[in-house]
Amino acid sequence: MIKHLLTVCFLGFLLSGCGESHTQYQTKDHALQTLQTLNQLLKTNGSIKQVSEEQWPFTNAYLEKRHLIYQGINTFDLEPTEQRLLDYLIIAERFPERYFPWPAHIPVLENMLNYNQTLDISQQIASWINFNQQQLILAKESNLKLNSIELGMLKQQVSVSLNRPSLPSNVQLALQGFNEYLLAYIPRGSAGLHGLANGGPWYQSKLNYFSGMTKPPLNWLVAVQSELKVRQRESFGLTLALDHQYSVLEQWLKPTAIESIGFDWAQNYQDLTKAVLSKKSELTAPDQVFWLAMMETDVGIHYHAWTPQQAKVNLLKHLSLTPQQAQYLVEDIVFYPGSSFSFSFLLDKK
Repeated sequence: MIKHLLTVCFLGFLLSGCGESHTQYQTKDHALQTLQTLNQLLKTNGSIKQVSEEQWPFTNAYLEKRHLIYQGINTFDLEPTEQRLLDYLIIAERFPERYFPWPAHIPVLENMLNYNQTLDISQQIASWINFNQQQLILAKESNLKLNSIELGMLKQQVSVSLNRPSLPSNVQLALQGFNEYLLAYIPRGSAGLHGLANGGPWYQSKLNYFSGMTKPPLNWLVAVQSELKVRQRESFGLTLALDHQYSVLEQWLKPTAIESIGFDWAQNYQDLTKAVLSKKSELTAPDQVFWLAMMETDVGIHYHAWTPQQAKVNLLKHLSLTPQQAQYLVEDIVFYPGSSFSFSFLLDKK
């Protein structure tokens, strides 16, 4: 019953926005700026401006505003790559991301608390923490649960914030309650998207976007494994970040100036797939084996329900990694599903 009501409410706000004018954005850049402001607690990109009701991640007000912005962007004449990205984001609205308002790899609460030093929003922060707990409770009724990696990272973030000096008392109280809830929380068995209700289509949409074509996960896996059979084990030279605010894909691209502007906060408002294509001719043999191994492991985790340990063993089979590096890469695959398929051109028949 609750699941049905949530679905009705969600569809209701989407339909309610259909009658509103999308001409409020004079230019595409104006719409993008509005989107970045909406997402500022998820991806700060500098100093946080004044926080409004609609900017609290994945609340109904946030979801409604984001939907209207997407519809507004859709009225502009977009480049093909921009249209593909926007279509991907609009499709993603139907999937269960909204049940998990706090992305476990993003320091959302720290962003809020840093801003709180400028202007007191502690009561809103406490309410948002409580909202997270309520969403997780509702999610379980719809067979949606955090995986063990997400749960571990959330616990770590909560612990860091609880030890923060001068933590507002109302935030502390809400955090303590949320911490107790997480300590008793039992994660889902699978780390991949296929462990979620409706996770299969969600994963397929990500593969479609990053690869630029529609192909079932099993077909991708066969193609990747066929290519890896003729490759040798390679070294790994990328220096990894200390956290997961930026995907390994973006970290790999970092030395390159990425000029393309996108609409996805998770890609730091960059068109990473387009940037990858610009470096296609520069890929070394170790680069190629690395991304082939990442693609294989991606499908293993999100389609075949590999455990994190199985995923690490697979990466170590193809790459000279430390266990810590392998663990980081597995976490990246969990947090950024399908992104490695930006390198699907490696599977093109010569």
